[in-house]
Amino acid sequence: MIRINIVTEGRTEEKFVTNVLSPYLADKEIFLTPRNIGRGNSYDKIKFNVIQWLKEDQTAWVTTMFDLYGQNDSFPGYLENKNKNPYEKIIAIESAFKADIDAENLENWKFIPYFQLHEFEAYLFSDTLIMESWLNLDYTFQTGSFQQIRDQFDSPEHINDSVLTAPSKRILSIIPSYSKVADGVLISEDIGIDKIRQECRHFNEWLTNIENL
Repeated sequence: MIRINIVTEGRTEEKFVTNVLSPYLADKEIFLTPRNIGRGNSYDKIKFNVIQWLKEDQTAWVTTMFDLYGQNDSFPGYLENKNKNPYEKIIAIESAFKADIDAENLENWKFIPYFQLHEFEAYLFSDTLIMESWLNLDYTFQTGSFQQIRDQFDSPEHINDSVLTAPSKRILSIIPSYSKVADGVLISEDIGIDKIRQECRHFNEWLTNIENL
């Protein structure tokens, strides 16, 4: 049995862990516990919470679930890698994050950093048919709108991360009343982890690392 504590940045990620990811990994004898520390976090706050959980529960692993979208130059590895392609950038930033935690010389070294490329809503573009069927229950919009967005990118994780073009911003431009928690988590549950893994390479690599513990 493997236990993993996950530091998350918001209610959406917390519910995704609890409702979608935990049941999937429980079948593999891997058990997750989220700790939601809220949005708009400084790196110091994120680091503090990671270190505290490594100290408090030394029999468990610790990982993270934060959006790359919205991070800034204060985060280890961000400034020097922000212009690289998404996969090179995320690997470099996560490596710098891990190196900074490891430098604390804790007795417990069980840390797996993870950032979402570029945010939670990217997962929803893994299956735009399911996404549209759910959202059509409560909202009116042009059929095929989300697939048109998806077709512009190599993968959902490539959907870019500006204040106008991040995945959630693209959804909100079509459905202004879209709710990350009420809509997003339910849609991701219907899409399923296996489909998200198939479409989102970095997400799949993270889960593969966890399954190989």
